[in-house]
Amino acid sequence: MSSTGPTLEALYAAGHWLIEQDRPRQAISLFRTMLLVDPRDERGWLALATCHEKLDEPEKAIALCQLALDACDGKAVRCTIARARLHKARGERDDALAAYDEAARIAESLDDRDLTALIASEAVVS
Repeated sequence: MSSTGPTLEALYAAGHWLIEQDRPRQAISLFRTMLLVDPRDERGWLALATCHEKLDEPEKAIALCQLALDACDGKAVRCTIARARLHKARGERDDALAAYDEAARIAESLDDRDLTALIASEAVVS
């Protein structure tokens, strides 16, 4: 674990505790700090997007999931799945399918069979 590892773990744990306490607005500052410490840690992006989703700000959540792709060198598969789910929930069929396709390509490049199966099961968008 790098020297920033314990800091990231503490921020992540405290932020999720705040989310569990229904305090996503307070958790946002912890996850933003997490991204300052290591912007390549996908968990921070996903957690920050989750906070905005809980605050009924899906556009911000989608944008954060998209930004995670660049910050994580194109490997932010969980954020891409989250983006697909957000589009799906909003009835944005084409955007959801495109995000699921992108997530499938990333999962395949990472050789993550579990996520590949999950994506395949979710990617049916009516």
